[in-house]
Amino acid sequence: MALTGNKGEWSEIYTLFKLLADGKVNSADGQLNKIENLYYIIKEILRIENNSEEFCYKINNNKIKIIGANNEISISREYFSQIAQTLYNYIITANPPKGKTLSFPDIEQFMNSINCFSIKAKSQDKADLRMVIHDIRSGMEHKLGFSIKSKLGGKSTLFNSNKDSTNFLYKIKGLNKKQIEDFNKESLFSKKFEILYRNNGEITYVDVVNKVFKNNLHYIDCSLDTILGYCLIEYYSHSGRSMSDIIEKVTLINPCGFPNTMDFYAHKMKQMLLTSALGMTSSNVWSGRYDANGGYLVVKENGDIVCYHFYDRNDLEDYLFYNTGFETPSTSRHNFGEIYEKDGEFWLKLNLQIRFIH
Repeated sequence: MALTGNKGEWSEIYTLFKLLADGKVNSADGQLNKIENLYYIIKEILRIENNSEEFCYKINNNKIKIIGANNEISISREYFSQIAQTLYNYIITANPPKGKTLSFPDIEQFMNSINCFSIKAKSQDKADLRMVIHDIRSGMEHKLGFSIKSKLGGKSTLFNSNKDSTNFLYKIKGLNKKQIEDFNKESLFSKKFEILYRNNGEITYVDVVNKVFKNNLHYIDCSLDTILGYCLIEYYSHSGRSMSDIIEKVTLINPCGFPNTMDFYAHKMKQMLLTSALGMTSSNVWSGRYDANGGYLVVKENGDIVCYHFYDRNDLEDYLFYNTGFETPSTSRHNFGEIYEKDGEFWLKLNLQIRFIH
């Protein structure tokens, strides 16, 4: 069976080849601009294949030594550079039908020759790739996990929706039975909320449906569930999509009653985005440990790869905050979007999903 994957998945292999060829990765500012004089020297890249065997790609001058359990292969960095460029060209020029994946037989042949048999490395956490890097500022070496995001394909999600975990609960007041029926008949949320507000209906955030997710949010900040709850009201009522725009509107509403002298809402949302990027999910109890403890690697449209090291978390937070937005998942699959009656009161669920939009 040929190896197949979408552009984002093939970008993980491209990242491996490109980093080995370059031997370093530059940091970036909050707008994804490379910082030329700030970079990390790559000593090794570690990758676990689907057979659970770990391979070490050691950069040794102009050679890459690939060390497995039973063998060692040596290939020039120049050849990795050529293969990386070929794969980049394949990815950006490919135009598969919607829903179809891509295969590149010559790339697969090279992968097999270096005992690389899977597009996506085996991982139990959010780290797509682990590297031993040398920090030119501190002079120290660290083995760190990085999450890979690619801008070569479709926009990827930062925080995935989940039927059982990411619904937020609201109480609805002020609508009669006919108005509720009209609300539920509409497929567009902008129309739904138009009916709600036109008839002087009220929507009030109550709770996160899933207690694990609520506890995870409270582990970061006890006001985060309320902030997200009101962000979803603004998003679904068609007040905008981008994270920065929605937070600006929630800041004006100020549902948590914070002093208006500081940018509380943006700061707290940046913590949530950072935590989601590096370890926290909605369905698993989060212990506060970051899986991708190195940070983010971003594959840019021109093929450059930049690094948001966790040490430079302010730039990473800004990148996440200004490049993400809310998204509407499937209402039928995630069981939300219709007003229902329970115990004589009316309720509505809204679902959370966050995607890169830039």
